[in-house]
Amino acid sequence: MKKYIDLHTHSTVSDGSWTPTRIVDRAKKYGLSVIAITDHDAVDGIDEEAEAARKVGIDYIPGIEISTAWCHGRMHILGYFIDNHSQSIEELLKKLQDSRKDRVFKICERLKALGMDVPPDLVFEIAGNAHSVGRPHIATAMIKLGFISNLQTAFNKYLSYGKSAYVTRWAPTPKDAIDIIHNAGGIASIAHCGVTEGCIDNMPKLLPLGLDSVEVYYPFHKPHQIEYLKKFAKDNNLAVSGGSDCHGTVRGEPLLGIYKVPYEVYEILSEYHRRKSEA
Repeated sequence: MKKYIDLHTHSTVSDGSWTPTRIVDRAKKYGLSVIAITDHDAVDGIDEEAEAARKVGIDYIPGIEISTAWCHGRMHILGYFIDNHSQSIEELLKKLQDSRKDRVFKICERLKALGMDVPPDLVFEIAGNAHSVGRPHIATAMIKLGFISNLQTAFNKYLSYGKSAYVTRWAPTPKDAIDIIHNAGGIASIAHCGVTEGCIDNMPKLLPLGLDSVEVYYPFHKPHQIEYLKKFAKDNNLAVSGGSDCHGTVRGEPLLGIYKVPYEVYEILSEYHRRKSEA
């Protein structure tokens, strides 16, 4: 029987709607053999993920998705096989999470100037136990207050790059992110290049920075992009990764268990990590 995996998911620790345990349970239900929870700028769900995976008998990879300062802040670096308790990870996440909180206050100020009074306290209440509060939580607050009808409208009109309420925040450079992942014992994979403006053009610049892998399999990558990314990885001796980028139900159709990545990707990624660890 063919086996499948999903190495890109988000839980309630960042901006997903499912707990780490529920993600693992759904992965098991839908026949996945390996799961990775890669929360935005947060690792607090990994210990719960590990326990849940052990109970249901599937493998997991401790992971993270780090936002960087390239491509208008949309170039994301996935870290796999990391030590989530490493000092380098903890120091980075403290800075990132503080910058996210500061950004909430600034965006809410802009929204208020536009006639939409969105109290930061409401945003933090909606975020709940999330350690990486972000724009989706602000958008949810806007919906709750009746200012807009759905998340996509919030981003299209106000919260996306270049829109009236958009605010930049501090983020590490790709080199910093890759170095921190390496210091935590992991390998670094660039995320969803096919849907991030400018990302594919900048991929060659990441090679001398220590990039290890490319996220080839992604639900919104077009067939020609998948082929290009596979060739780029092969030509540069990189591993490949892939996943659904599922956030639960907060963004509509949950893709976890629906979008399946071949098990061979896990084997390639694991072998790459093993060789690098032994080098």
